[in-house]
Amino acid sequence: MSGMQYNPGGRPPEERKQQMEKRFIGPSLLIVTVMGCLLLTLNARTAPSYPQSPTPVSESYVQVTSVTVEPSTVHKTQNPNTVTIIAQILLRGEAPPSPEAIVEVGTASSDPPNNELRYENPTRTVPLKKGVTVVKFKAETVPTSFQGKIKVAVTLGGATKGIATKDSEPKDYIAELTVTDP
Repeated sequence: MSGMQYNPGGRPPEERKQQMEKRFIGPSLLIVTVMGCLLLTLNARTAPSYPQSPTPVSESYVQVTSVTVEPSTVHKTQNPNTVTIIAQILLRGEAPPSPEAIVEVGTASSDPPNNELRYENPTRTVPLKKGVTVVKFKAETVPTSFQGKIKVAVTLGGATKGIATKDSEPKDYIAELTVTDP
């Protein structure tokens, strides 16, 4: 038996070599994958922690958060025929120095339509303080006012540069009053 090698299964030597590589590669890849996952998990647990800088202050904004009317009923001609509209304006975030907002009041709608009030100084620039600023407007009935309901709205017409104006829910910027006859 010169030159003959033991060949179980009668397969050529090249095919046997490929089979052995396949048998070795499968378990080796599995072991390498498991070890890699363990190392990553271990490193994740022992990663150094760095103190975090404080989160940046969110953008500053201004928003109408509440509107009320006092008294809620006004007479067409008799006293009381004037009301005070009280608006709460919220300023949040880091505002620039001397923050201001343009605050406007007016009739949003009425039932029946076209009912009117006269507003005293309905658009004004108001200095803001951090938190809530209260703004008061006066309004009165006019000769063309009639019995019904009027919805009064307070809105923002702008603010100091660097302060965003945030929309409010209708329940926050609208209040209703009743006009009675006489």
